[in-house]
Amino acid sequence: MFKILTIPFDRTKKGFNEDGLNKFVLNKHVKSYSAEFFQDGEDKYWTVFLEYDPVFEKTSGKEAEGFDEGQKLLLERLKAWRKEKADKEGVPVYIIGTNREFADIVCIAPRSLEQIKTIKGFGNAKVSKYGHEIIEIIKGFYGKT
Repeated sequence: MFKILTIPFDRTKKGFNEDGLNKFVLNKHVKSYSAEFFQDGEDKYWTVFLEYDPVFEKTSGKEAEGFDEGQKLLLERLKAWRKEKADKEGVPVYIIGTNREFADIVCIAPRSLEQIKTIKGFGNAKVSKYGHEIIEIIKGFYGKT
């Protein structure tokens, strides 16, 4: 599949707002891209051509019941990170966190290590080892707020 996005320069923010681009690629596997800068009079733009495959994997299991599509996507992102981390460390994924624990993370959407500690199964050791990365994934997913 292909998509062309044009991002105008925002004079009030004095920059390009990439939120639309980030939102679009959130559930896509970008195979290739090309970006071009152009100007039309005083107006400045970036045009981005994307070749992509959709990668939204449906979360199965009871842990995702009642989740909206965004929460399901966040759960899949966390599970993908968990798999990478487990492969790198040579441990089963459940050592890093169970599906239930990760579903709880999605529900709470913690923004601090103290909030992660409220999740059953995340004690001091897990929080100190994985907490910062989990928070960064959540912040990246929802924006830097």
